[in-house]
Amino acid sequence: MAMNTSPKAATAGVAGRKVAKAPGIRQTMSNLHIWTGLLAGWILYAMFLTGTVSYFRDEISQWMRPEVPSQSQLADAADLAPRLISTMQTLAPASPQWGIRLPDARNNTASAFWRDDKRFQRATFDPATAQPLTLRESIGGEFFYRFHFQLHFLPVLWGRWIAGLCGMFMLVAIISGVITHKKIFIDFFTFRRGKGQRSWLDAHNALSVLGLPFHLMITYTGLVTLMLLYMPWGSDVAFREAAQRQAMQTELSAFVSPDHPSGEKATLAPVSVMVQQAQERWGRDGIGNINVNNPGDAAARVIVVRADDARVSSSPQYMMFDGTNGELLQTKDRVGPAAETRGVLYALHLGRFADYPLRWLYFLVSLAGTAMVGTGLVLWTVKRRARLPDPARPYLGFRLVEKLNIVSIAGLSVAMSAFFGGIDCCPQHSWIAEAGKLTCSSSYGG
Repeated sequence: MAMNTSPKAATAGVAGRKVAKAPGIRQTMSNLHIWTGLLAGWILYAMFLTGTVSYFRDEISQWMRPEVPSQSQLADAADLAPRLISTMQTLAPASPQWGIRLPDARNNTASAFWRDDKRFQRATFDPATAQPLTLRESIGGEFFYRFHFQLHFLPVLWGRWIAGLCGMFMLVAIISGVITHKKIFIDFFTFRRGKGQRSWLDAHNALSVLGLPFHLMITYTGLVTLMLLYMPWGSDVAFREAAQRQAMQTELSAFVSPDHPSGEKATLAPVSVMVQQAQERWGRDGIGNINVNNPGDAAARVIVVRADDARVSSSPQYMMFDGTNGELLQTKDRVGPAAETRGVLYALHLGRFADYPLRWLYFLVSLAGTAMVGTGLVLWTVKRRARLPDPARPYLGFRLVEKLNIVSIAGLSVAMSAFFGGIDCCPQHSWIAEAGKLTCSSSYGG
């Protein structure tokens, strides 16, 4: 039989075949949203939940250590600072540097760190007596704060790099999610109960839109807080000399490295006078820290640092005095535009400036972000279970996602409840680590 090879027949054959249509931008963004959210979702859930709790870390620390005396009125820094300095002269006379944190409206103790034989030591003080307190071994709310960007069980740098990578995934997931849902604001007012996959999607959309500006802000500013770790190349090229790097550091932090001691002993000038000068500039309760470099030496310097709990910026502001005669050597009350932008973004992420109503708003919207991540993880399994050939015997990847959902969502939540329920257990910081691992392992095995 002769085969028809005419051009007309060939054209008809091509027309008869169905040409696959390339996916559009929304479908591409949908796939990107799904997979970036899934791959980083379990760590993001832990970061969001522990970060949410961290907005009350000082209150949690106080609750976990009920033996700490309460304060009815905030101590005057000009009165408290000399007494703390006197205690430090007895406690660490040979240290090249003291760093003293004064109590504030949310933290009713003073604390100090110092270097001793190249190791850092810490102590907590009663503001009423300026003497060290003997406290139960607990890191309280600091555990959650450190966990949300260091992941606790990993080396510090590994934890921060993983947190940064997941933060980038979160930023991509937010932007791609906005592009994917063209009716996202209409869907915010739609919730269909008892509809399975549709209900989970409605909940995910509503929680996403509810705090969308906050989610964008908290994700981006979280990356900014460790920007020099994630992208150090610009500063490495721009600031090659040690003096240049030191100048950059002074734009970012109030930490002033001590100079070489002169070797000549000298008595420290009255610190109360220095603090009073700072109070005239920043107000009675505007002092956050007092750092002393080379105490007891003729090259001593006293740095009085402004508190950042009443301003929407963490950029350094301080007054530096000659430690031997109290002369004001430097007043730093502004930084460059780039450093100030970074300081504002940093402060927005930490929320230390927030009063209690605003802090509760931070907490609630951040909790909605936690639920947003959790519902997204659950939605992935609900949507695909309906498509399984045999839902009773899912494939390995599906079972893995389900188990990881249980570990991250249920396991971490139960472990945190155990943390708060174990206030009488000591030492608590090691107990919660083991309880968290045991709880998550039990959840996975179940």
